[in-house]
Amino acid sequence: MSRFQMAVIALVAVILVAATLASRFFFERRTPETPAGLRSLLPSAALAGPGQFRVSALAGEVEAFQNGQWYVARAGHLLSSKDVVRTHSGSRALLRRGSIEIELRDNMDLRLDKLGKTSASMGVLRGDRVAANVGKDDEEVEINALDTRTVNVGRSQFVVGVAPNGRVSVAASEGAARFESHGKNVLVRKGNESTAPPGAAPSDPEPIPDAILLSVIWPEDDKPEGVSNIRGTARPSSRVRVNGEETPVAPDGSFSAHVQVSGPQTHVRVVAEDIAGRKKTVDKVLRSTGRAPALRPTGDELWER
Repeated sequence: MSRFQMAVIALVAVILVAATLASRFFFERRTPETPAGLRSLLPSAALAGPGQFRVSALAGEVEAFQNGQWYVARAGHLLSSKDVVRTHSGSRALLRRGSIEIELRDNMDLRLDKLGKTSASMGVLRGDRVAANVGKDDEEVEINALDTRTVNVGRSQFVVGVAPNGRVSVAASEGAARFESHGKNVLVRKGNESTAPPGAAPSDPEPIPDAILLSVIWPEDDKPEGVSNIRGTARPSSRVRVNGEETPVAPDGSFSAHVQVSGPQTHVRVVAEDIAGRKKTVDKVLRSTGRAPALRPTGDELWER
């Protein structure tokens, strides 16, 4: 056999080996497994189908509950009926399907109950606020919170808020939404809000004030260290936090919180956030005279006879 023939045979062998390795790499390579409940984010799955919502944007830590387990949600994650989305402190998520957008604020659990071709029903399992934007007249979004039900009327933008004390508030920024509870339903139009206390029917809609209501009554200065009472007034639908701690707001809008005053100066911050997400902050430095002297009986005679 000539050297030329041997070279040709060797070249053919090298080509066959390279082809075999390439075939195994491209066609027999094992695809990384996706955890149960998470759908692979393929290009064909970029748009949600009629029975799905897509996580189009998120900030912070967001989770999805699917097939009995919690998973970290990513942009593009697809959600189906009975799935739950959870946001934590400081995180938010935006769900989208067609012309419908659902925004979850922080510290929320939202369950997707029934998803039809042009309708979507969801339930707030754990409050704060969820906002809905419906861009077509023939699409419907229903949000259930405790014993209330809110549905858009045609194209609309509305917010449903659930306070820690069980009060549910609804406000509309565009169009209108129908708010129902305990046999009464009201039509909340653009620029108005309504509130339903626990176990009660919704109030008649009222205009949302241009200015955020927050009035604080501060304790007097130059008092001994200890606990001081902070009182004030806000809209009943507002959320109030005193030094980061949420303070219940009564049906008449009043609130009260206890603050530990220590040292010569104690900074106190009161923040009110209305149903539309606008905030107003009031700060004050409380001054104290230090701890009051402790008086102990000595048992000595106060005077001599």
